[in-house]
Amino acid sequence: MKNKYVKISALAFILSSILAITACNTASNSGTGGSAKAQDKFTISVANMGLSNLYVIKEKRWLEEEFAKIGAEVEWSNHPAGPPINEGIASKRIDLAVLGEGAILSAINNKIDIKLISQLSNGLYGVNYLIVPGNSDIKELADLKGKKIGVNLGTSHHVFLLKALQSAGLKQDDVKAVNLTITDAQPAFQSGQLDAWVTADPFASIEINTNGAKLIASGESLNIVSPTFYIARGDFAKEHPEAVEIFLKTIDRALQLEKDNHEEFISLAVKSSGRDRALVETFSNNAKYENGIPSDEVLNELQTSADILKELGYLTKGIEVKPAVDSTYIEKVKK
Repeated sequence: MKNKYVKISALAFILSSILAITACNTASNSGTGGSAKAQDKFTISVANMGLSNLYVIKEKRWLEEEFAKIGAEVEWSNHPAGPPINEGIASKRIDLAVLGEGAILSAINNKIDIKLISQLSNGLYGVNYLIVPGNSDIKELADLKGKKIGVNLGTSHHVFLLKALQSAGLKQDDVKAVNLTITDAQPAFQSGQLDAWVTADPFASIEINTNGAKLIASGESLNIVSPTFYIARGDFAKEHPEAVEIFLKTIDRALQLEKDNHEEFISLAVKSSGRDRALVETFSNNAKYENGIPSDEVLNELQTSADILKELGYLTKGIEVKPAVDSTYIEKVKK
């Protein structure tokens, strides 16, 4: 009998051990599953450079809704120009953004991991304006020789200035280029510290229409293309192609809203950006945004800009633009 009880006790012990191990494994698997799920969550960093489309998308929370479906959260940031966005991409703090040609060429030159995923604008309208105070004796580009010009170096404005000067037989050494962001250049221009300023809308239109400034040249008047692109960090795009496609689809959604309900679009952009309504209206009316496959013409112009900057010493080496282009995402979206 004793042996019988011993056998039963031993069996009970074995069964309870098995149950305990099973319970532990179940809890462990449950924990692992939760952990794996948590690890699948990721953050997508989107950088805006003052673009109304992205302000509207942010206010509508469209990206938050769509990215949540793939287990992602959105982190927004605002930047006055391209160079700080390049720094963010290089340090893997920015995944999706907007860049003008100067910052794009600088990124390629410095081997920053960017991919041009969609053409935002060819830059003929709304991007580049060279203006002077209303009382200035400057009447044409040739008159800029020896003058102090505010321009954010390393940006599309810088590239435009170089091309504009070149069209008048001048080079940058013939003028005094003062490196200023738009927000710093505006008060300097208004207070008479600058003889000229290379800027964009809505600032150019405000200075011309409100403060009496004179327009000397623009992308449109000189037929100087200055393309802007939606871009992605290369490794991010490879790892999360679905996120890139969602981003581009959402941009189409914003463009459609602007067409269907312009008033709502402007109101949302004003609310999200905190900008004056007149600024947002001017920018929306003058800029011609798109979201499409880059044309060969635009890419060739971008390559021409790269060659000019290399010749003038602003790029350290000759670069090729087309390897940085990846149209597969926008092609899929447009299908």
